[in-house]
Amino acid sequence: MSDVSPMVYEILSEGAEPLSAAIDIEDGAIVLHSRGGTIGSYSERNRDYSEALRLILTRTLEARAVLRGIWVDSARTRHLPGADRIILASSEFVGSPSDLFTLISRRMQAIGRSSTAQTTRGNSNKRIRIEVEGKSRSQIERMLSAHIRRESGSPRGRLSADTLYSVTAEHVREAVLDAIENGPDPAFQESRQYDLIAGDGIRLPPKAVFGRAATLALGFRVLPEHFSAGEGEPCFKILRAAGFGIVPKGEVERAVPVLSREDLSWAEGDPRLVSHLKRERHRGLPAAKRAEFRRIHGRLFCELCGLDPVIQYGGPEGEACIEVHHALPLAEMAPGHETRLSDVECLCANCHRVVHSQMSQRSRFAGR
Repeated sequence: MSDVSPMVYEILSEGAEPLSAAIDIEDGAIVLHSRGGTIGSYSERNRDYSEALRLILTRTLEARAVLRGIWVDSARTRHLPGADRIILASSEFVGSPSDLFTLISRRMQAIGRSSTAQTTRGNSNKRIRIEVEGKSRSQIERMLSAHIRRESGSPRGRLSADTLYSVTAEHVREAVLDAIENGPDPAFQESRQYDLIAGDGIRLPPKAVFGRAATLALGFRVLPEHFSAGEGEPCFKILRAAGFGIVPKGEVERAVPVLSREDLSWAEGDPRLVSHLKRERHRGLPAAKRAEFRRIHGRLFCELCGLDPVIQYGGPEGEACIEVHHALPLAEMAPGHETRLSDVECLCANCHRVVHSQMSQRSRFAGR
C-alpha cells in the first residue's frame, strides 16, 4: 500500500473556474464523487456534479478517447458483479454529450435500488467510475483540464481535544452513512490497525469516518494531520460513544446483545416486530437521535407524555429513561429501508413499553 495520500482533483469550467465536484484520477480511470448533503449547507458536497459529468463526457469525446465503460462505484454496490453495476458499455459511447448524460443519469438510478422500493426514481448523482483505455493519469489531467484541489479554510496543525469534542453522535452517524454510500474521503489512507464496525459486515477506516464527522461539526475540511486516531484518543472515544465498535484488524467484534428477553417478549416472536426492534437498536441510531433532539430542543423529553427526565428525577442521570422508538408503521418498512432520524422518536421507558405492547396487540390481531 502506498504511503502517499490519494490526490483529489477538480475540473475547470469553460471559464477556467474550478467546479465543486471532486474527482480521482488514476492511470486509465476517472472516479467522479457523488453529490450529497443538505443543499445550501456546509454538508453539501460536489454541487456541480452534473456540470462536471457533462464536461467529462464532452472533453473525452473531443479527445477521441476510447471509453471502456462506466460503472456505479459506491460502497453499497461494490459487492455486485460488474455486469450489475455497469451504466454504459464501450459500444454505447456514441451520440452527443447531452444524450449520453441523460442516458447515464437515468440508468444509474436503478443500480443498487432495493427490489421492494416503492418508487421507480433513484439517485442520479452517484459515485461512478469511468475507464478510459490507454490514457495515463497525466494525459487524463490534460484532457479534462483537471487540477489537484487546493484546500482552503482548513487550519494548520493539530486541533485541540476541546475542539474535537464538538463532534456529536449525529455527525458520526451521517459520516458513517456517507462513507458506506460514497467511500471514505480519499485524503485519508486505509486503516492499517483498526476497523470501525458499521454493521452488516461493513468495516470502515475509523480515522476517515471521524475526519468526515469533524468536517460536518466544525465547518471546515478536517484532514489527517489535524488529529490522531488510536486507543485513548478523542477520535476513538467519540466514535464509540456514538454507538460504533472499533476493533483491531482481523478481529471479530465481541457479541453485542441486540435484543433483550424483555424486547422479545414484547415482540412475541413476530418476525416483523423483531425486525422493527432491531431497527431501533441499529448502530449509532439511538445516540444520533438523542444528539439531534438535544440540538433542536435543548434537552431530552418524552414526545408522547412530555416527561422531562431531569426535572422528574432531579438530575441529568434521569435522561437514561429516554429511549429511541421507530415511529414508522411496520407496513411502510420494506426490506432494505434506510432509517432516517426523522423515522424515530424519543419516548420515556414507560411510553415506549406501552407503544410496543400496542404494536404487539395489533400485529396479533392482524394475523388472525
